[in-house]
Amino acid sequence: MSTKEKWAAFAEEMKTAIDSKEGRIAVANKITKYISDSIEQSDLASLILPKEFVPVGTTPEYTIRGKLKAYWHEPGSYAPRTRMTQKVFTVPTWMVSAHPEYEISQLEAGRYGTVQDQVKAAKEAIQGAVNARVWSTVSGAISSGDGNYFTSAAEFSRTALDNAINYVEDQYGSVKAIVGRKNLLFNMVNWNVDTSAGDIGLFSDEMKGKALNSKMLPSYRGIPIVGLPQWRDGFGKLTIPQNEVLVVGQDIGKYVVNQELRSKEAINVDDLIWHIHLYQKVGVAVFFAERCAKIVVT
Repeated sequence: MSTKEKWAAFAEEMKTAIDSKEGRIAVANKITKYISDSIEQSDLASLILPKEFVPVGTTPEYTIRGKLKAYWHEPGSYAPRTRMTQKVFTVPTWMVSAHPEYEISQLEAGRYGTVQDQVKAAKEAIQGAVNARVWSTVSGAISSGDGNYFTSAAEFSRTALDNAINYVEDQYGSVKAIVGRKNLLFNMVNWNVDTSAGDIGLFSDEMKGKALNSKMLPSYRGIPIVGLPQWRDGFGKLTIPQNEVLVVGQDIGKYVVNQELRSKEAINVDDLIWHIHLYQKVGVAVFFAERCAKIVVT
């Protein structure tokens, strides 16, 4: 069944469901599941951070232990002991929500396009807010002057990316993803051509073809590239910097889901509007900032 057919079937279901509380709840649950599944497939937090579910009402708390030292020593000699220093981190969680509304007359008329557009908007609003929170947390863990803070003059350069990747690999051994704005990362295609040597074969024809079709290279040095769309908050402010790229290593922190996406629905009898409040509670924290790097185009 195509997406259009699914929404047509949904519209038909709404014609009968809108008149009963049970029917509206069932439809609200379907909308919630659709949005939840859609977010899960392209959620930045899940792509770069270990995801963990914690019970509602509990405060996520994690204990980070120090590194064990190893010593060479002669047989029978004293083996120094290592105190396993511990740090305890509490991850704050926040509620993020969207509140779409629908005119009952449009639902009863089967105008699924209006519903489809609003559900899509709710999904983009929630996902955009979470992605913006993840970005600001990871990026904010790295400051100018840190060893993992790199700059690139005028444009995003291969040298800056290689330096950032090398730094993260030296710290922890592997890089999980290269993350940034789509438009900025797409410029990597130009690295394939040298002004004097021409095409240097950095990217295969297949990779270049994929980049032209999707506006994004799939990977660099075997590392997945994650291109993000821009998202504006409710005040129109851009939330993903257009001049920053993050090189993210393994296990830099946690993405905590304290409450999965849920919904509450009601009808406003004054203007015959049916509205659904979609909400969830999540948190994000960086424990090991040294396992990632930031590149800023100046």
